Amino acid sequence: MGYKKNVFQSLAMVTQLGLCVVTPILFCVFAGTYIDSRYGTKTLVFLLILGTLGGGRGAYVMAKRLIDRQAREEELEKAQMIESALQQQDGSVSRPKTPGRIRSVREDG
Repeated sequence: MGYKKNVFQSLAMVTQLGLCVVTPILFCVFAGTYIDSRYGTKTLVFLLILGTLGGGRGAYVMAKRLIDRQAREEELEKAQMIESALQQQDGSVSRPKTPGRIRSVREDG
């Protein structure tokens, strides 16, 4: 079941990343086209560059957040594994018995 979960998480991440990049670019292209047709200026190229930079920044922030979240989840999983391993031990010490320091002296007789 974990395999399917990872596949769907990866698919969702790729979809979000694509939308995060494309949305600012399309918004700036439509805004630039509208401004150019309405006022007769040449702002489309500037807004296209601005949208590309905004999309790149959004993708960077999203990827960094995802990497940080995965690192936290891995640390939590590792801590849970250690805790479960400690709980499985029955509390007994698994060291060999060391010889005592006191010698018993027996007298033959």
